[in-house]
Amino acid sequence: MRVLLLLRGAAGVGKSTYIKEHDLEQYALSADNIRLMCQSPIMQTNGTVGISQTNEKLVWNLLFQMLEARMQRGEFVVVDATNSKTADINRYKDMAKTYRYRMYCVDMTGVPIEECKRRNKLRPSYKQVPEEAIDKMYARFETQSIPTGVTVLKPDELDTIWYSPIDFTNRYKRIYHIGDIHGCNTVLQEYLKNGMPDDELYIFCGDYIDRGIENVEVIKFLYNIMDKPNVILLEGNHERWLWYWAHGGTSQSKEFENVTRRQLEAGGLDSKVARMLYRKLNQCVYYKFCEKTVLVTHAGLSFIPDNLTKIASEQMIRGVGRYSDYLEVAATFDQMMPNNTYQIFGHRNTEDSPIQMSDRCFNLEGSVERGGCLRAVILDADGFHPIMIQNTVYREQKDTTPVEYTTTEKSVMEVVDKLRQNKRYIFEKQFGNISSFNFTRDAFYDKKWDEQTTKARGLFINTANGTVVARSYPKFFNINERAETRFNMLQYRFKFPVTAYVKENGFLGMVSYNPETDDFFIASKSTPEGDFAGWLRDMFFAKVKNPDALKDYLMRKNVTLVFECVDMVNDPHIIKYDTSQLFLLDVVKNQLNFEKLPYSQIVEIGNEYGFEVKTKAIQIQNWHDFRNWYNEVMAEDYQFNGRIIEGFVIEDSVGFMVKIKLDYYKLWKHMRSVAQSVFRSGHYRRMGSLLTPLQNQFYGFCQELAKQENHPTHIIELRDMFLERFNCK
Repeated sequence: MRVLLLLRGAAGVGKSTYIKEHDLEQYALSADNIRLMCQSPIMQTNGTVGISQTNEKLVWNLLFQMLEARMQRGEFVVVDATNSKTADINRYKDMAKTYRYRMYCVDMTGVPIEECKRRNKLRPSYKQVPEEAIDKMYARFETQSIPTGVTVLKPDELDTIWYSPIDFTNRYKRIYHIGDIHGCNTVLQEYLKNGMPDDELYIFCGDYIDRGIENVEVIKFLYNIMDKPNVILLEGNHERWLWYWAHGGTSQSKEFENVTRRQLEAGGLDSKVARMLYRKLNQCVYYKFCEKTVLVTHAGLSFIPDNLTKIASEQMIRGVGRYSDYLEVAATFDQMMPNNTYQIFGHRNTEDSPIQMSDRCFNLEGSVERGGCLRAVILDADGFHPIMIQNTVYREQKDTTPVEYTTTEKSVMEVVDKLRQNKRYIFEKQFGNISSFNFTRDAFYDKKWDEQTTKARGLFINTANGTVVARSYPKFFNINERAETRFNMLQYRFKFPVTAYVKENGFLGMVSYNPETDDFFIASKSTPEGDFAGWLRDMFFAKVKNPDALKDYLMRKNVTLVFECVDMVNDPHIIKYDTSQLFLLDVVKNQLNFEKLPYSQIVEIGNEYGFEVKTKAIQIQNWHDFRNWYNEVMAEDYQFNGRIIEGFVIEDSVGFMVKIKLDYYKLWKHMRSVAQSVFRSGHYRRMGSLLTPLQNQFYGFCQELAKQENHPTHIIELRDMFLERFNCK
């Protein structure tokens, strides 16, 4: 928790011993220890060794850097130094004010100077200081006082600062715990429509702002009630943005800066309000009521330690473990804590858990900002009572349907002009009247994904007449690759049902009709002329039945056939196939807006013209089933119908698409880069990424092969040789 404890006393007075006796070592920053990190003990003129005092600027810079890093996380911190100067303590005081810390000073200057000198002689020789140095320190203690605002403790008063449960049994009739609000004031006021009587306690669990459309109303309401004795406001992770605003800074949250902050300022609120409200936020509530002990935090702890003060605020606010680990946290809490001890928190609920998520843990995250429920739980003499109130006032999620364009000459050429102007992120290749547009390496590395760069992927336009000749998919992303594709966000993005298709491991190719040549237009890798286009051409004509009829179909329907080309001769990838194969993925309309034929028609076209069609793996009706399926396929040993695959393409009912890359594919794609690096330079620079025995063993294997003149270089051959040699599965 946000507690800063200073020790004050001369060298040798017993500060280090005090820290050890009170089990504070792992929380302490010691000036002497930092001095020893900067320089080992030095020989002195009297024949002894001692701690060097020549690096003081560096020592104190380091100490304060480490202190600030801990304070930013809200950790309990002990500073082991003499702290003899008022100015030094004021520096700590300023930091405590910034980070909302309670500040204490254990004053050990009451130890008689002769006792201090005696203890000094008992220290290890390198830690001993000259007696005249102790004399100077004691003289300074007489003239340099501890500033006001710092609570002074005697050495035997340390127990008074520890956080202990408060007994509310005789103070309140009942206790209300209100979950994440996220700018949803209407549903909050509906819940509080009967007022907030003084004999009832109201605990708000944090996350008051962002995502909702009533942030102003929520902040004004909380500001008006924050001083009520029967109101406790906890800090959520979203309130940190208020802290930045309160201190004149800019947060890292686009949602807060672009939406919430503008709403607050337009509503007549300013940073002063944010500052005053933020000062009222608590890190937790720990109380007793009717023979029950209850811990309330924003995000949940796995157990309640003997000394709750020593738990960092960051863990109370952001939770123990990963965001998705809350069920494990609850299960651990139930196992470790007594039967009369309970926990209430919000913040995370990826499994759509009920309010009472385990025997003694309650979850108050209900996605209220997305049209879910405001969750609350009441505790009275009869026990806990969960409450859910549906929210009807919220911001609709952006439609994930691709933007529609008309295919008039004017609109197509307008798009072409815009694409040509964006030379950093989009490149153009010309083949007579036909130009291909694709995103550049800079777009990839800068992650510059917008309407233009996502569209410019396998897009071929006849710039003479303003028509789309061929097109593939717009750029889409892996799960967890982008903010909008984070797994936990997909439950709000997906429009069910969703369908998973097997993602084969090859290269994309396109086949359409070119009116200028009255022939097929075949292209891959942004060109109809390269090797990949040639390999696709060979595979296409080897497979197609009745090509004249297909050409007529492509002309009449004005569509592009999109293929996955698995060429085990010319371009093998990561996944091993017995033979080269050509998979028809989709039939896409030749227009700027992305639109494709339904899967049933793709199957019909594949059957008619002799193409194997992508495999439909499963259709899923709801988030719960999708989550379970996802966990199944992400198992390390997962195979689809007995075969190893790259992954899946997921498509929802309005065309939103994401990809899943499976562990086997990701492992051997990584190992391919390892092998390439070893064969090129003899080593692999990112050794820290080799996390498993198999990865390190493969690295050694590649180093051994690199010494030989003739060795395979492709990952499939390398993998087969490696697995056979080491009898790996």
